[in-house]
Amino acid sequence: MTKQIVRGVSFGFALFLLAACDSAEERAEQHYQTALEHLENGDVARAAVEFRNVFKLNGMHKEARLAYAKMRHDAGDVSEAYSQYLRLVEQYPDNFEGRRALAQMATLTGDWAEVERHIKAAAEQAPQDPIVRAVLTSIAYRDAIAADEETAIQAAAEQGAVLTTEAPELVIPHFVVVNEWIRQEKWPAALEALNAAISVSPETRGFYNLRLGVLNKLDKTNYIGAALEEMVRRFPKDETIQESLIDWYISRNDLDATEEFLRQRIDPAEEDPQNRMALLRFLATIEGPEATISEVDKMLTEDLARRPLYQALRAGQLFQAGDRETAISDLRSVVSSSEPSADLNDAKMVLVHMLIETGNQADARIYIEEVLAGDSSHAGAAKAKAAWLIEEDHTGEAIVLLRGTLRDNPRDPGLLTLLARAHERDGNRGLMADMLLLAVEASGSAPAEALNYAEFLADEGQYNHAASVLIEALDRQPNNTQLLMLLGQAQIHQKNWRQAQVAIDRLQALNETAQQQARVLTANLIAAQGREDDLLVYLEDMTAGNSGPDYMAEIGTVRTHVRNGELNAALAYLEQALELSPTDFLLRFLQASILAGMGKKNQAVAAYQELLDENPQSERTWMALYVLLAGTDTEQANRVLDQALSVFPDSADLNWFQASALEAQGDIEGAIDVYQALYKANSSSTLVANNLASLLVTGRDDAESLDQAYRIARRLRNSPVPHFSDTYGWIAYRRGEYEVAVKHLEFAARQLPKEPTVLYHLGATYAVLNRNIEARATLEKVADLEIPEDLAQKVKETIADLLTQVEGDN
Repeated sequence: MTKQIVRGVSFGFALFLLAACDSAEERAEQHYQTALEHLENGDVARAAVEFRNVFKLNGMHKEARLAYAKMRHDAGDVSEAYSQYLRLVEQYPDNFEGRRALAQMATLTGDWAEVERHIKAAAEQAPQDPIVRAVLTSIAYRDAIAADEETAIQAAAEQGAVLTTEAPELVIPHFVVVNEWIRQEKWPAALEALNAAISVSPETRGFYNLRLGVLNKLDKTNYIGAALEEMVRRFPKDETIQESLIDWYISRNDLDATEEFLRQRIDPAEEDPQNRMALLRFLATIEGPEATISEVDKMLTEDLARRPLYQALRAGQLFQAGDRETAISDLRSVVSSSEPSADLNDAKMVLVHMLIETGNQADARIYIEEVLAGDSSHAGAAKAKAAWLIEEDHTGEAIVLLRGTLRDNPRDPGLLTLLARAHERDGNRGLMADMLLLAVEASGSAPAEALNYAEFLADEGQYNHAASVLIEALDRQPNNTQLLMLLGQAQIHQKNWRQAQVAIDRLQALNETAQQQARVLTANLIAAQGREDDLLVYLEDMTAGNSGPDYMAEIGTVRTHVRNGELNAALAYLEQALELSPTDFLLRFLQASILAGMGKKNQAVAAYQELLDENPQSERTWMALYVLLAGTDTEQANRVLDQALSVFPDSADLNWFQASALEAQGDIEGAIDVYQALYKANSSSTLVANNLASLLVTGRDDAESLDQAYRIARRLRNSPVPHFSDTYGWIAYRRGEYEVAVKHLEFAARQLPKEPTVLYHLGATYAVLNRNIEARATLEKVADLEIPEDLAQKVKETIADLLTQVEGDN
């Protein structure tokens, strides 16, 4: 009887659960139908509430998930839409609509791994679907470009053109067609295709950016202003577009139009400060602090929301005008009397920059920590703190801080650039490259970010990639001399003579400073082509054509003679030039340098000393005289160095010489002290970091110094510079990380096979790893070289230990 009761209760409970389940699904369906009604009436907010009710009751409701995802996508919330579609296909892997939507969105963001994952499932179900065909065409075009297969490129482009006719509402085929016209440099066709694309998809920002570049290529500068004005209307919250339009007005010297445009955008009733701030930035740039302060004061008489922002800007202008104490005092008062808010945090950061510039680091850090305590994702405060953490080699903390802040500010170029610096300091150049690339993309190829990344690529020998980055940035700022100069250098490295000449011509068409850079590039181009005779004629012609000395030409001519081993010719050329300008300081300095190179020491010393008697503020002359004496007369060289340091006590180069001299004299602690000061002044110098870390690990035995050496030297990991690899390898050895050490030391020894210290470090590491045969062979190479007595003793002792170990094993 009892068992029957139990069975009855269990069966009844199961029926209850089943009924409850049916009830939940029914209620979920009711909420879904209500959501559809709200959608039909255009009430998205109430529809969203109903969709959430559906998912609480039935998380597997396929139709509701699909409708909600589409609703979020139509509302412009692409991230949430993607998340919802992704959940849908996780629950229903064969859902065609979900797979197709994910493939389409991933194509537009360039996430090709996701594209291929989802399009495969969609294509299996409906290969002729227009969206599926569009995505497949985009993949085919991308792959053909990567493989440089012209036939395949044309086939994909033609398919893209077909789709723009069959399904003109789709964005992806328009991108294929536009990119193909741009690739072929058929600018009129590209412009026509872009206008068609914009008419179909006016919300797609990428088309507008491409159109600006094409208009520039067509030299239709009069149309660029109208195009930018259209973008401002279409994307009113995008400050970068406003800035580009303002730059365009200013480039045409139409300042009245700029000011009128900015004033028209201000609505007296609006709380958003963006438009007012744009006007104030313009006034600050064009008319200066006084006009800006006057305008701010007018604004502050109004019933103005977010007052701390304007008060901070006013203080900033006062600071720039030179009244620093008043500016800091005023802003401290604002900060202390205002209620906590996001604007107050921004005002504190303005105060931080003032305090840093006036040397008050302690108070600046207090305010930074206050901002981060109230808003841990504040980008400005995170940047400031990360910068000091990086400078102090706390790279791990900096990376954690920056990554956390990026979660809320994923498109901030400054955060990405700092994260690149942190990874560089941590010795991870791969992640550094990734962050620099992301910074370029986030900034829209802004000049500063493009230069950072291009310089990194050039250092890596990737000149073609560097040139591509610079060309894209020049579409945004076509007259940027830094971009043009680096582009010219990259083209010369690739032997792209015609393209290098294009960069030279563009520089030549700009201002006088750019023209000087064009001359430098021209000389580099001629030299790279091996036309030494032409280079000499070019430089001498430049000099002859100037009434005053052209320093670049003078130096270039002398360098050419020196490179050819023609020191007498170089000296004769300088003597001839000095007849025309007998008191010219640079020509006489070059003459002294040539005399030193010819071994005429006394004449060179006298010439340098005469220059210093006339101008003791020439640091370069002090350095040249010291270097000349250091090789032959240490005592006199040290006296000169002391004199130079009395004139330039903070000179990095002269202090470097002093540290080297102290090390050579055996005063390791003195050298460490100098390097510590140099490192504190500029911790970004890799050379200073290497030398300081090397001395700390070889000259001291305490754990604190070893830890400091490791923190400093992390940036040297996997360095292509063998001396840096030796430093890092030996630090790893001292830390007991022998496998890490041997990898770096083997690389250093391959590059420096005659360097005794490097070989000793490798031999000692082999020994501790019980690689005794390699250890003995390496150490015997050291013994065969001319080495200091202390190193010879270490080598003997290590070899003896090896022999003892072998005998013990036997």
